[in-house]
Amino acid sequence: MSGSTNQTIQVWDMKSGKAVCAPFQGHTGDVLSVAISPDGKHIVSGSSDQTIRVWDLEFQTWHQPFEESVICFSTNPTHALHSTSSFIQDSTTPAPSSPNEEGWVVGPKGQLLLWIPPILYPATYAQGNLLVITNNALQLDLSHVAHGTLWHKCREQ
Repeated sequence: MSGSTNQTIQVWDMKSGKAVCAPFQGHTGDVLSVAISPDGKHIVSGSSDQTIRVWDLEFQTWHQPFEESVICFSTNPTHALHSTSSFIQDSTTPAPSSPNEEGWVVGPKGQLLLWIPPILYPATYAQGNLLVITNNALQLDLSHVAHGTLWHKCREQ
């Protein structure tokens, strides 16, 4: 396992030297330290963004908790933005998992989907986070967001 100046954590196969899964993304600064729990189920990372994140290793490597592509910035899967078909065409297209440098969550074809103020991003949960330790952690409930062709329903309960 390694942390990097590219703000990610990578898990490696010790025999082959190849990555086991996609990198864990969520930090906004260099990853300065990483550790794995004794049971091998969690990774803890510390970053120059002044956060400590606890990651669910099984989430990243073996499980896809949603049958469809979703966007989720919370530990609670009911807070996910479902019905992403207006900007994600099929289940093989990965859902955006983090904002870009300007704070935009961008769809696979460059569509601007959601803006998170950059000052809040270091405290925003990323997919696979179990815990974010900072002075002001932020979980977003996107379960009632009206978007795409459904924007006209934004005032409905």
